[in-house]
Amino acid sequence: MMKKIVDVIKLGESVGRKLSDNATETDKRRISDWDETASDKEKVLEKLSDPDYIQEKTLYYKSFDIAGAWKRAKVRKLAQQKSMHSKMRKLVWGAAATVAVLLSVTVYLFQQDDIVKENVEVHQAIANILPGRGVPVLYLDDNRQIALNADTLDIEGTRGIEVGKKMITYSKDQIGKEEKYNKIVVPKGGEFHLVLADGSEIWLNAESTLQYFVHDIAKERVVYLQGEAYFKIAKNEQRPFKIISGEHEVKVLGTEFNVNAYLGAPMIYTTLIEGKVNVGVVNRPDIGQVLQKNGRQSVYNQNNKSISLRHVDPRIYTAWKDGYFIFRYSTLREVMQQLSRWYDFEYEVPDMLLDKYHFSGEFKRFDNLDRVLEIIRSTGIPFVLDIKNGKVIIREEA
Repeated sequence: MMKKIVDVIKLGESVGRKLSDNATETDKRRISDWDETASDKEKVLEKLSDPDYIQEKTLYYKSFDIAGAWKRAKVRKLAQQKSMHSKMRKLVWGAAATVAVLLSVTVYLFQQDDIVKENVEVHQAIANILPGRGVPVLYLDDNRQIALNADTLDIEGTRGIEVGKKMITYSKDQIGKEEKYNKIVVPKGGEFHLVLADGSEIWLNAESTLQYFVHDIAKERVVYLQGEAYFKIAKNEQRPFKIISGEHEVKVLGTEFNVNAYLGAPMIYTTLIEGKVNVGVVNRPDIGQVLQKNGRQSVYNQNNKSISLRHVDPRIYTAWKDGYFIFRYSTLREVMQQLSRWYDFEYEVPDMLLDKYHFSGEFKRFDNLDRVLEIIRSTGIPFVLDIKNGKVIIREEA
């Protein structure tokens, strides 16, 4: 008897999966072996396909006095149970089986409905995490702080400077008796374009800080970077340009390259696009490498202060400047670091999952986050999404 009950419940679950287009081969075989005529099956399936019918029956079953029915069942005499005719037993069993099928189908479908609703809520919450919302802040040498949240800004004492929401341009004819340094801080979810007084251009990625000269009158042109920036340096053979990130130093005369030097990262990457750069360590002339071929990259290990060289596809490391993400066999850890920095969200992913899977692909930086994550999942990385208190949670699919 118990086996029959289990079989009927399994049948109901199979029918439920069939109605929601999730039937497995086992489900299809179980339904095909159903011991009823084809016409009966079609009628049952037709009814179960009607949402109003399902809801009506669900409310009907909820109205049952289960406790009272169980109490009444316990006082039945064993003799009465034994005297039931075989035909009546079959009739009762058939009715019970039909109810069991309907109940299990109903439970399955409403579970699926809850899951769908939950998934919609999760995806909607993730879709609301938009890129490019971070507002950069300009710190002037007199300690004033300016939020760069307008298309144009008129800042007292900044003659010869065009200040906007996405870009600052310093004119070459500024007059100053001594060099001054300003600082720009780009938060998560932001980016910024800076034109220095010498004509050099710098694009700052999200979660980056640059301290830079204002008047361009010192013997050397020096800036201080924490984070990531793309540099297009104006050529001046008499006045080299230096980018300092902690102990790491890049020295150039005129060239294009990208520096990735995020706080806390064990490595600093310098990728050459055009020209020639010297990569070294501050006050350590014995440590250094020269990059003079396009696509060459230096990798500086901050722990042991070593520098290694390799050839890379520079597009992967500079695509962010042109509005794209490009990943080539990147770990899920590397992908999530970049996405969280740009879309400005916190995430929780098991370490094993972060290092277990790799992803290759590309998409626009202004695509919605939910679409980006779905693209990653569609490549075969089995994970499910959730969001709690603004934190994106990723766990491996069971």
